[in-house]
Formats: sequence, C-alpha cells, structure tokens
Amino acid sequence: MLLSVILAVLGFAGGAYCAVVSSLGLIGGPLCDTGDGEYLYPFRNNTLEHNYLFNQTIWSICKEPENIILWNIVLFSILLAIGVIEAILCFIQVISGLTAFICGTCMRKRK
Repeated sequence: MLLSVILAVLGFAGGAYCAVVSSLGLIGGPLCDTGDGEYLYPFRNNTLEHNYLFNQTIWSICKEPENIILWNIVLFSILLAIGVIEAILCFIQVISGLTAFICGTCMRKRK
C-alpha cells in the first residue's frame, strides 16, 4: 500500500510538471520565422494585454512554419488539461492510499 502512495506522489509530481511546462509553452509562444530567415520567439516579453493568445491579429508575424501558432495553442492546451487531470487523480490516489494505509493498520490492531 505504501508503494502505491509513493508511486502516486511521483505521478502527481509528473502531472504538475507537465502542467507548468505546458503553461510556459502557451505563454511564451512558438518558435517561428518572422520573415527574415531567423527563427525566434516573437511573442516573448509581451504583457498579458498584448499576448498572442488574446490578439489573433498579430498571428501574421509568424511566416514559417505554416499554422504554427494554432498548432502551439492546441498542443499545449491539451497537455495542460492532461497534466491537471493527472495531478488531480494522483492526488486523490495519494489521499486514498494514505487513508487505507493508516486506517488499515488501525483496524488490524483492534482485532
């Protein structure tokens, strides 16, 4: 039972890590060619008001690869959702495992 709790904690850490990294990927934006042949992150260091997620008109900055901004948003949004769901489920498993471990040993002592 304790091994299950330890593995669930590792799963929670992995889900939380996935959620953080995908959030940073969404905020930072994609690596793309802005038309001068140099690949860079054109949407970094912008304020939240001028973020590319909320202003679709500035998506034309990226010339290559085609549809990279939409691909970036869809990919990291899916990863964010999966990471959050994994973290929640693993946290529930940790609580369940700890409860079973603690109460299971208490019940054995009573008998």
